[in-house]
Amino acid sequence: MNPETPDQPRTPENHDNASTPKQASTSAAHRADQALRTAADRVRAWLAPLVERVLRWLAPLLRRVQDAPVVRRFRERVAPHVAAVQDKLPEPVVRASRTRSMQAGAAVAAVGVVGLVIGTAVAGPSQPEVEEAAMAASIPEQQAAPAPEQQAALEQHATLQQQPPPPPVEPQAAAPEPEAPLGPPVEGIDVSNHNGPIDWSKVAADGKKFTFVLATDGTSFTNPRYSEQYHGAKDAGLIAGAYHFARPSSSSAEEQANRFLDVADYQSDGKTLPPVLDLEVDPNSGGCYGMSVDQMHQWTKTFNDKVKERTGKEPIIYANPSFWRECMGGTNTFDGHPLWLASYGVDSPSVPNGFSNWHFWQYTDEGSVAGINGSTDLNQFKEGMARLEKLAR
Repeated sequence: MNPETPDQPRTPENHDNASTPKQASTSAAHRADQALRTAADRVRAWLAPLVERVLRWLAPLLRRVQDAPVVRRFRERVAPHVAAVQDKLPEPVVRASRTRSMQAGAAVAAVGVVGLVIGTAVAGPSQPEVEEAAMAASIPEQQAAPAPEQQAALEQHATLQQQPPPPPVEPQAAAPEPEAPLGPPVEGIDVSNHNGPIDWSKVAADGKKFTFVLATDGTSFTNPRYSEQYHGAKDAGLIAGAYHFARPSSSSAEEQANRFLDVADYQSDGKTLPPVLDLEVDPNSGGCYGMSVDQMHQWTKTFNDKVKERTGKEPIIYANPSFWRECMGGTNTFDGHPLWLASYGVDSPSVPNGFSNWHFWQYTDEGSVAGINGSTDLNQFKEGMARLEKLAR
């Protein structure tokens, strides 16, 4: 190859071949810079929509985090303490501290966003990652220290929150139903299978307002006319009730009570008196069924408890003064039960020991009533029709 002379033209090939090493290096760097710029532009164009999408995801999360009640309460509690510390520092230090705090928060936010962008570019963002970045990027707000009045109100509110809640207000019991007015005695009867068929319309026309009907006796006997007599009286407008003749020595009180109630078919219909336990001396021996006073107490209580359990009513107790004295010992255990007292040949019955008053009085067993063949038992309810109707509810 001939050496270059001034007369030779400088073609591009000749120029390149004639360039120095420094010039070649500069040209290569220029080309690399152009390539990097082009690649960077492509990356920015590719990342721009991703960044925009991430920011859209972050915005509601950041607002939700900032507005969360727990965050607000935390800021409210911490703000007074921060303000108290800042008041003790020189102003330049406070400003520097605030500046550094804001710078640190901004740095954390930048790191969170950059990390999220890089992760999105590689694998696409997931919801937990977005929420984590939002938590990392949140910058605490700067709040001014509350005024003394506000501070006092906050402290009072915190004190109230720490106090136990007041006890619940107990609902007041409903006022008791007013007592029905007293009235003149009300006439009635009691019947059993011995009275046979009864014309109840004539009984009602004869002024009788209520009746008790034998349902069961002891363990095995059932009045064969019970349903006919009981429902016939109700159909004629009388208030009716069923009674059981007790035989404590023949079976348990619970067994007799259940059998009685199964037959009586008690209904709370406003026309039915509470079930009756008829306590009399043993028809065979004339005594107390071979039982002690305590045993009679227990038998009677068990019977009454079963009736109360099944009907919700305290049974009426039928007895005469001598039986209550000899077989029940004059106990006042059953004073809360209505008393149907048998006492003949007197103008006014004597209340046996253990009861404060009587409600029904069987004053004869030789009464005459229209619609009934032969004699029958006559009774009075002493407190008037309004209270009789209330007892039948």
